[in-house]
Amino acid sequence: MFSRILLATDFSEQAEQAYPWAARLALSNQGKIILMHALEDDLVATAPVFASYMAPGALDLGNYREEFRSGARKALESAAEQLRGLGVKVETLLVEMGRPSTAIVKTAKECACSVIVISTHGRGGLAHLLLGSTAEKVVRMAPVPVLTVHKDDLAPRAGEARS
Repeated sequence: MFSRILLATDFSEQAEQAYPWAARLALSNQGKIILMHALEDDLVATAPVFASYMAPGALDLGNYREEFRSGARKALESAAEQLRGLGVKVETLLVEMGRPSTAIVKTAKECACSVIVISTHGRGGLAHLLLGSTAEKVVRMAPVPVLTVHKDDLAPRAGEARS
């Protein structure tokens, strides 16, 4: 049923709590995890607009972006090794295409995933209003089921049936 599981991560502690859930889905369905990270567009991307106001050489944007890519690839591989240690097949994917929520949904479609697993940071109040929720946006836009893992959700154990 869930043979291709898209596991979205931002490498936070909360994101790591979703790993065992995705692994359990993969093991239960002889599936594979597509572990992805969406490299966000951030304020540094607008730095060329302000280049004439900055000292020459103050910011090498190309190097800065490549450093982020390199760090993300290393973090993806580290997370993939953690998942492989749980006995699942894992493929990693670094995606750069705007907002993380859009990238996650588009990747799920392109990779023919049958479910998306994502953690939620559980922000409330003003932080939620200002920042929104990537998980919430994914739930609204996703063409497949979405399993959201919250901070206090207990991880499933190998061989344990969940009701």
